[in-house]
Amino acid sequence: MLDVTFLAHSGFVVDDGKRCYVFDYYKDPNNIVWQLAKRGRELWFFVSHTHGDHFNPSITEFDGPQTRYICHQDVPLEGKVKKCITMRPGQDATLDDVGIHMYGSTDEGGSFYVKTNTANIDSDSIFHAGDLNWWHWLGDTPENNADAKRMAWREFKELEGLSVDVAMFPVDNRLEDAMEWGGSIEFLRRVDVKKAFIPMHLNGPLWTPSVYFEALFGDVPIWAPQKDGDECTF
Repeated sequence: MLDVTFLAHSGFVVDDGKRCYVFDYYKDPNNIVWQLAKRGRELWFFVSHTHGDHFNPSITEFDGPQTRYICHQDVPLEGKVKKCITMRPGQDATLDDVGIHMYGSTDEGGSFYVKTNTANIDSDSIFHAGDLNWWHWLGDTPENNADAKRMAWREFKELEGLSVDVAMFPVDNRLEDAMEWGGSIEFLRRVDVKKAFIPMHLNGPLWTPSVYFEALFGDVPIWAPQKDGDECTF
């Protein structure tokens, strides 16, 4: 079972009952993480990259005996907290009973795949994309958009055949007609999402899947948080 809480933008808490995995904490208007800390919950912070809408240095305030930080190698936390590991795309790590793989990005940093219990083949799996996406800007030059496509195809190829329970992926309104191309279409062509595809990094209105998306992936379960602090159990 996974209990997923939307903090804001691309920030989430995923609670598997044993510990709370906090992804790309940027802001927490409802003080959800502080409440978990006060209850003595074990907190693991995952930081995909240094962009200000994915990384808030204030996460060091949660540092304690049960807190861990798992960061892309460019995130400046090593030496500032008690338990921190840095990763680069393509690297694996095992912490306690948790398996972690860092995939790539089409911007800065990387993306995270987390297996919550490596000893149990049926344990839950989580994917958080960070800024991995097909960043096709309609007003950009043909050359830049061709580069963006090549970069996206290169990174998406690494995900081919992956199966995850819960996936959080950008569906960014600023991309206009291309907002679904990366997360909602090309990602789902390659990755089997079993319990929930969760749109994030919206930068605008809530996402309503297009008719084209519904025709391709009408059987893919979607959870779209309506507001900061929304919660769902899978």
